[in-house]
Amino acid sequence: MLVAGLSLAACSTSTTGNAAPSPSPSAASPSTGASSGKLSAPQVANPLDVSKFEQNPCGVLTAAQASQLANLTKTSGNSSGNSPICSWKDDSYNDIGFGFVRGGGLSDAYGYQDSESGYFKVAPDVDGYPAVFSGPTDDRSKGGCQIGVGVSNTEVLTVDSSFVASSPYYSDPCSLSQKAAEAAITTLKGGA
Repeated sequence: MLVAGLSLAACSTSTTGNAAPSPSPSAASPSTGASSGKLSAPQVANPLDVSKFEQNPCGVLTAAQASQLANLTKTSGNSSGNSPICSWKDDSYNDIGFGFVRGGGLSDAYGYQDSESGYFKVAPDVDGYPAVFSGPTDDRSKGGCQIGVGVSNTEVLTVDSSFVASSPYYSDPCSLSQKAAEAAITTLKGGA
């Protein structure tokens, strides 16, 4: 697994004197709920306008980016409904899917913390945006991994990788999901 043993403990110190504002980070760290011990989703300090890509999530990657990531050359998807999805694929049925989910933002993904069949792992920020590896079922040992990136407090970019056993990415699908998310966030920041 790409993310191993992240330290989720927060440190704080107390000092006296005049308080000076500190620069605000682009994304806050997860916090622990006082009574439950569960992590809470961090807030997104600099929301991205993703409206241009919501109905066409294939647009978050260029053909050159898709080819460079994993030699993905074809797209397919479902553009109907509230949450269209798009998959970039290769000839061997390896694919990386993209979509946007509106609702509770990363808080929805943080709900998988206690899942017995799913998985949940805080991921490193993706270009300044909070992220988690999570899903209702754990397919990481079978070539599948999903990362959710908070692009606002109510919307998440999801990147779902699925690789066949012969793929070099089969044993570590989360690393490629993260790289694909980084490429998508670069596109979204540029508004291209």
